[in-house]
Amino acid sequence: MDLEYTKPPLTYTQQVELLQSRGLVINSQADAERFLKQVNYYRFSAYCIPFQKPRDVFIPGTTFEKITELYRLDEALRTGLVALLSPVEIFLRTRIVYELSHEWGAFSHYESDNFRGDFNHAEWIASVEEEVNRGKEEYLEHYRKTYRGFPRLPLWIACEVMSLGSLSLLYKGLLPDLQREICSGLDIQQFVLVSWLHHITYIRNICAHHNRLWNRELSIRPFIPRKDERWKALRLDPSRVFTTIAILEWICRKVELPLCDIEPVFEVMNKISTLDSRFSTWMGGPAGRKAGWCWEVER
Repeated sequence: MDLEYTKPPLTYTQQVELLQSRGLVINSQADAERFLKQVNYYRFSAYCIPFQKPRDVFIPGTTFEKITELYRLDEALRTGLVALLSPVEIFLRTRIVYELSHEWGAFSHYESDNFRGDFNHAEWIASVEEEVNRGKEEYLEHYRKTYRGFPRLPLWIACEVMSLGSLSLLYKGLLPDLQREICSGLDIQQFVLVSWLHHITYIRNICAHHNRLWNRELSIRPFIPRKDERWKALRLDPSRVFTTIAILEWICRKVELPLCDIEPVFEVMNKISTLDSRFSTWMGGPAGRKAGWCWEVER
């Protein structure tokens, strides 16, 4: 099927009228229009779908306020997850830099012998140097004026410029022995951290682009160490966001990162769950209980 798209754009008033014609209860036309001036109708419509049966027909009694509450809670979930991700990302950057530079020197990332044979090292270096050239930080300008070789930087400087995606590829491309050195202390095998870094990068990008997260079926799924009874007991769904939170909590506990940013995420998840009994499952929440800590404090 190759149909031509012919739907015209709607004014804010027409958007509200369309929602009303589909059975959505709107108590304040002015409030609804104000919200739709701030949030694109197409973005908002994705949050309407769980409250429709059949499609484009709202379940009787569904209010505009209930859907906007879900929208705001998903926004809060992304914000909370970014706060939780930040110290984990900084730790992983720090760990990779420390282990590689102390073992192989300041420019260890330029040594192709440190990488797997199937890793396109030259392409990765070119991508990182492109990121360096786009950078506007003062320390980059200082380095360029002071030392030879720019944009060839020591790893501890380059790591502050490269994207999380580039960092993830760096770790993935390293030889297994180097990977094991970096992930020591996390109580996981190195290929698990390869998967987790890829997944964390994906989640970070979802949050950065303000995409729907709460009921998303995640396309880049993390490896779950199911042979480990601790992980097996949780019965996690790798396609749902609660698994991401379990991974971040695991890392935080293993390397003694602060845990204070996790509880607000649980609170938001539980508020989403109160809106509809289906919603906890759609986030991959634990069966039969509220979202909460996955791991016991190790003593």
